[in-house]
Amino acid sequence: MWTDLNNRLKTFNQISLSELNAGASFLDRIDTKYLLTETEFKEILKDLEEEFYILDIKEKSVFEYESIYMDTEKYDFYYQHQNGEKNRTKVRTRNYLDSGIAFFEYKQKQKWITRKFRYQFPDTKSHWKMSKESTKFFEWAFQSFYSKAPEKIIPALATKYHRITLCSKSNDERVTVDFNIRLEDLRNKWKKIISLDNLVILESKSMSKNGKSAEIMKKNNIRRSNSCSKYSLWICYHKIVPDSDMTTFKSTMRRIEKIKNS
Repeated sequence: MWTDLNNRLKTFNQISLSELNAGASFLDRIDTKYLLTETEFKEILKDLEEEFYILDIKEKSVFEYESIYMDTEKYDFYYQHQNGEKNRTKVRTRNYLDSGIAFFEYKQKQKWITRKFRYQFPDTKSHWKMSKESTKFFEWAFQSFYSKAPEKIIPALATKYHRITLCSKSNDERVTVDFNIRLEDLRNKWKKIISLDNLVILESKSMSKNGKSAEIMKKNNIRRSNSCSKYSLWICYHKIVPDSDMTTFKSTMRRIEKIKNS
């Protein structure tokens, strides 16, 4: 279904990785997510093309990613979101499969603002575990926000997906588009890998909720998604926690199910 996408994306004005990195880093930003079907995404491509550059590396604009999410044994980071805490933590690694580069990332949500800290692994094998270096980095970041030592964290979930990255022509917004999403529970080898077919997650990263992507979504009657932490939703899809502990994400899960079945 996505076989024609690369050709369609060639009509976008392109931006190189060095040009993208030379612009705003968006390590401190407001994240806004939208859930779309494949058809809805293709219908807004023309609007996106008018306002955004597309990241192009060696004549390629669709890239494969792999992320490993870390959490405590009792999934404390998940419960921060489920319980509606304003300050919450997300820890993951990210492997850029097409380029062979991997990062350890710590994200702290403080009300509307997300702050991200990361460092590059010496090799991609390191991203599957909490190494000594990762542990030190995590402990430093966690203590800087909470003023206390954290509990031990270990791998919880893995996800693979394809991504398109867009940068606004005014360089004040970055948009990622994720699709072909697969989920794996790393703590239960008997759980099957889940594929979220037909789901597209479009995420805006900027210092405003009213960027160009918001205008495009409003024009096309696509609503912003509430309670859309990807890690938390993946926890729910694998039924790692009881149904009574998924209440925050029920409406979003129903939306994803509707997309999958459409």
